[in-house]
Amino acid sequence: MNQERPALSVVIPARNEERRLPKTLSLIREWIAYSGRTTEVIPVVQGHDATTSIVEREALHDHALQPIIQHEGEGKGMAVRLGVTAARGDIILFTDADLSVPVESLEKLVVMLEQHPDIDGILGSRRLPESDIVIRQPLMRRLSGKAFNIALKAGGLTRFADTQCGCKLFRREAAKAIFAKSELDGFAFDVEILNIADQLGYRMEEVPVTWADAGGSRVWLPRDGFRALRDAWSLRKRFVS
Repeated sequence: MNQERPALSVVIPARNEERRLPKTLSLIREWIAYSGRTTEVIPVVQGHDATTSIVEREALHDHALQPIIQHEGEGKGMAVRLGVTAARGDIILFTDADLSVPVESLEKLVVMLEQHPDIDGILGSRRLPESDIVIRQPLMRRLSGKAFNIALKAGGLTRFADTQCGCKLFRREAAKAIFAKSELDGFAFDVEILNIADQLGYRMEEVPVTWADAGGSRVWLPRDGFRALRDAWSLRKRFVS
C-alpha cells in the first residue's frame, strides 16, 4: 500500500465470519470506489476458522486490505484495539463484520466528521428517535440492551442512549489517545473508550443510524451479558468519582 496516510481506516473485528465477511468486504470496496477517499481496510481476525484464508486471499489482489491475524486472541475489545493501533487514517472507524449499519449510513457519519472539525468522534446509535431500525433484534436482545443501558446510567457510566452499537469513528489523534488507555478485551470496551474520551476532553456526538439485525449473533446473553455488565461496573473505580 502507498505509504501516504489514507483519509480513512476501517477496522473490522472478525471472529468466525467466513460466511459474512466476503460480502462485507465487497460492499466496502464499492463504497471506497464511490467515495474516492484513500482508504485502508483492516479486518482483525481471531480464531482458527476459514476467515483467515478468506482475508489473506482477498489481500493478494486488494491492496487496500491490511489484515491482522491473531489466532490466539479473544475479545472484540482486543480486536478493535489492535486495529486502531495499526490504523493510519485521518479518520478511524470500526464497524461490525455483518454491516448492520450499512455503508450508506457509514458514509454519512464520515462526512459529518469531515465537515465538523469541532467533533472528535461519533458513535452510531440505534436508540434515538431518528434511528431507522429496518430489522429489529429479537425481543430478549432488545430488552437486555435496554437493561444494560439503564444499569450504566444508574452507575454514572454513560450519558448516551446506545453505547453498544458496533459503529464508532474518531479523528486519528483522538482514536490513538483513547485506545492507548483502553484495557478491556470484551464487549464492555465500548463503555470504557467512551469514558476515556470524556476523561481526555474529547467531544463525542451520538448520531442516529440506519440499522438492520443481520442475525447469527455469537453473543450468548447469559454469559456475555453478565461479563459485559461485570466489566462495565468495574470501570466505576476509574471513571466515577
